Amino acid sequence: MFAPQFIAALVLHFLIGFHKPLPAVPSTGSIKGIITFTGALSKPETYKCTVSEDVCGGSVPLDRLVVGKNRGVRYSLIFVKNPPPSTTANMSAAVLTQKQCRYLPHMVIAARGSKGTIINDDEVLHNSHGYYYIGSERTTAFNIAQPVKGQQTVIDLKKQGMVNLECDAGHVWMSAWIWVTANPFAVVTNENGEYILDGLPPGTYTLVMWHEGWKTKGTENGRPVFSDPVSQEMEVTVAAGAATSVNFELR
Repeated sequence: MFAPQFIAALVLHFLIGFHKPLPAVPSTGSIKGIITFTGALSKPETYKCTVSEDVCGGSVPLDRLVVGKNRGVRYSLIFVKNPPPSTTANMSAAVLTQKQCRYLPHMVIAARGSKGTIINDDEVLHNSHGYYYIGSERTTAFNIAQPVKGQQTVIDLKKQGMVNLECDAGHVWMSAWIWVTANPFAVVTNENGEYILDGLPPGTYTLVMWHEGWKTKGTENGRPVFSDPVSQEMEVTVAAGAATSVNFELR
């Protein structure tokens, strides 16, 4: 007969060996969704090239309203207006490439105080002029010439807010955006108009959707002029371990 102490030790060994602790509940949640275009779809706008046709081609897409699968809108910006305390230390550096007389990608996100890179992948002079963009007010953020293919230039992104890029070397249709932020809770929608913001502590937040204007209003000094940007806000409550769905519509 086994001693009671031996039996107790055997039972304890069994429980310790085969007990599997329950998985920990995540302490943060997320917001995800899609931006869709509900208006009348027309043929994507292009601009007829009048300079550097051998590099740029006969016409170039303007990338102002890029509609993909299920009418999802690419290049829409989503950000939290009242973010929790956080750090931008792990954010990727912003990189924009000029290729066939377009900026690719059309919109990127960068941390305030970081350094971005602009690359010229064309055998033609590009001059990237970046403007801090506040309503109709614009002030220069940087102004760099890149005459050589493969040239890379580092830019300082010191000020929070939107930066609009244009080419001052005759390629008047070229345009791109850099959203400079002091927190990591910002994202650009993918080719299907989808987005996800991870790592948000439980709480109520104001979510902002921003998209540049896409309706042509004419030209100014040969450069296309478009309607004003569209901005929408929505209050969102995030729970730990859960994904809250928030969708927006453009029309």
